[in-house]
Amino acid sequence: MVEIPYGKRMRPRYVRFLIITAIGIALVAFALDIPWLLITLIALGVLNTAVCVGALYVLYRQPHTITADELRLRQLGFFDWRIPTADLTTAQIAERSHKGRRTVEVVGDALVIQSLTKTNVSVPFREPQLVDLGRTGAKQVKRVEFWADNPEQAVREINARTT
Repeated sequence: MVEIPYGKRMRPRYVRFLIITAIGIALVAFALDIPWLLITLIALGVLNTAVCVGALYVLYRQPHTITADELRLRQLGFFDWRIPTADLTTAQIAERSHKGRRTVEVVGDALVIQSLTKTNVSVPFREPQLVDLGRTGAKQVKRVEFWADNPEQAVREINARTT
């Protein structure tokens, strides 16, 4: 199994949220003398810290992966899709910007798994694939576009298992 990390672009955002939360709570603690508000803000800060640390953990521990049998694409803990390598054709580097509202959505004939509005790897399918995105329902797609921290390596590893 070869890992294809995708979190490099998102990590700084979560680290900034952690820093801003810590500074914000400290400033509020010094500025306010309202115990119930301080306790509420601290509770929200702890919750935000847990979410950010959890996201950083998932970005590190759950990358995309490729094996001889499947390409596994993930988006934090919200999306996990396994595609048999027999269903894939030649992957290519294709950096694109997306203006979608969701990090995982169907745009045209592509499943787009974006990282901060960008993708840089495109993998067409031999036959259209059905993907179920929950509330938006199941849709057929002809390719998947996703972000990889090292798109050259991702394309090389995918193509080594599909040709």
